[in-house]
Amino acid sequence: MNEKYLNLLKESYPTKTHLVDEIIGLKAKLYLPKGTEYFFSDLHGEAKAFIHLLRSAAGNIRDKTSQYFGDTLVKKDQDDLANLIYNPERELVRLKEENLIDDDWYTINIHRLVNLFRFVSTKYPKDTVKNKFPTNYKEIIDELLYTNDSEFNKKLYYEKIIENIIKYKAADDFIIVLSSLIQRVSVDSLHIVGDIYDRGPEPNIIMDELLTFPNVDIQWGNHDIAWMGACSGNKALVAACLCNAISYNNFDFVEEGYGINLRPLYEFSMKTYRDDPCERFMPRIFEENIYDKVNKDVAAKMYKAMSVIRFKLDGKLLERNPEFHMDDRNFLKHIDFTKMTYKGVELLDKNFPTIDKKDPLKLSLEEKFIIDILQKEFSKNILLNEHIKFMYNNGSMYKISNGSLLFHGCIPLNPDGSFQEIKIKGKAYKGKELMDLFDKLARDAYFLPESEEKQYAKDIVWYLVCGKKSPLFGKSQYSYFENLLVDDKELKKEEMNPYYDLNKKEDICNMILDEFNLKDQRRRIINGHVPVKVKEGKKPVRANGKLYVIDGGISKPYQKKTGIAGYTLMYNSHHIALAEHVSYKNIRDNMGSYTPKIYETEKLIPRMLIKDTDEGEKIRERILVLEELLEIFDRTKI
Repeated sequence: MNEKYLNLLKESYPTKTHLVDEIIGLKAKLYLPKGTEYFFSDLHGEAKAFIHLLRSAAGNIRDKTSQYFGDTLVKKDQDDLANLIYNPERELVRLKEENLIDDDWYTINIHRLVNLFRFVSTKYPKDTVKNKFPTNYKEIIDELLYTNDSEFNKKLYYEKIIENIIKYKAADDFIIVLSSLIQRVSVDSLHIVGDIYDRGPEPNIIMDELLTFPNVDIQWGNHDIAWMGACSGNKALVAACLCNAISYNNFDFVEEGYGINLRPLYEFSMKTYRDDPCERFMPRIFEENIYDKVNKDVAAKMYKAMSVIRFKLDGKLLERNPEFHMDDRNFLKHIDFTKMTYKGVELLDKNFPTIDKKDPLKLSLEEKFIIDILQKEFSKNILLNEHIKFMYNNGSMYKISNGSLLFHGCIPLNPDGSFQEIKIKGKAYKGKELMDLFDKLARDAYFLPESEEKQYAKDIVWYLVCGKKSPLFGKSQYSYFENLLVDDKELKKEEMNPYYDLNKKEDICNMILDEFNLKDQRRRIINGHVPVKVKEGKKPVRANGKLYVIDGGISKPYQKKTGIAGYTLMYNSHHIALAEHVSYKNIRDNMGSYTPKIYETEKLIPRMLIKDTDEGEKIRERILVLEELLEIFDRTKI
């Protein structure tokens, strides 16, 4: 055997005993229960609601609190403890203001938190739990977690640790760390099935939260990919992202959250549309801005100015990509400027002072100046690019996890149920091959150096946002122009890809699962993108359990349509279940007592163990390698 390889082996396993110890530990780990996976979709900037659901494990922590303390604590004390775990910083401030905290309070609540942490982490191996430990208080937490406070020989030792935490003014910080650990252990892995951005006011806060989470993946949504493309330098998507933000009055997260300077756009808009009421461009206001209180009449002018720039940039992009077959979406080319009609229908707004009727796609000098500045604001923005890099590093077009195929929108299908082909640079792609290609091109758009190849990839990202056969969009057209400027139902009509009807059929779902090589008997598709209209009797589980649609309306604009405020899909060792939520407004004053409606959709008999998971497969592969190494130890007598 190569001597260098042997030396490397000795570093990891100095003796045969070390190697045997590792194999024994791994084989035992296979028989621990599977960790709990949580699935969220279509967060759309609703940070407060999402963070509460994440930190409460969709109500599961309150359930665990009841299970452990049900015989020893009254309901109010259980509620108070849950509130402390969900938001310890806020609760500590509130309790201090009300003079409710003293040394006894600290002692009691640290004991309760340690005991609950021990209870929720019992099904996990020590190394898994310890990997979630922060640097701060790592040794102290280890001692408290694995020392029984009722054990006679160590009882005084245990009490002295807590006594000194309080004595040296570390109790607040320690409670925050313990609360975070309970949250992190309760959610073993987190899947975001697309659309963190747009509509809601705080997508940046959601991204900040995800950056701190130890095991998270993201399946890109059409709104996410728009921001990814904007950061890649696609000017049409810069305009699209700002149009969406302004149309929902989301100035705080753009200007305060990310520090993107909209002052040049404001000045241009006020000069160009000073006497224009811009009635068709009034923003939809679901929450008022706190820091950047832009008057809605001013916002309308800014929205119109950016929309006209967007129409022009979309048109230019389509002209250089005829293979997209979307000339019907080159809006300005279909306007008769003499009659002021669009495809024969009268325009609802006829004031377009920056459009050259002879060359409608040409940007004015001021418009070019505006979009050039904004492109740099996106591409050079440090925080935004940190978030977008996280989106790339932890995200993909689709993911396979423990028998689940996760993707945001659809796998494009023809009406007969066959996979729909899309030609890219003259070659036809469909199904898994198409998703893999789009994944590569989305990455090329951001990471390649400036080149024709990168420009094409950036244009493909635009196609993913609104293309006719885009798997992230899944509609015949994106009617943002028509919704603003014409009153015609046919022109506004957005037809869904046949996938959205066909996915109710079990054989279609099985065909898709076969395409992605899922062999697991317990296999399923998990989607977001299309809100489930519960109030109309629609169901999130379809095709005899082969498909889950988990966009239940966490986004405020959708809640009138759905009748609820989002789903969380939970997949633990006992079952797969859906948590159905009420609006954050209805739970924020009583968070500690809130538990959602839980619908068990699949009971796992026998209980699912790590050996039955993807992690178990990796462990078995590692065991095989280590057993080969053990043979080498015996042969070489090292």
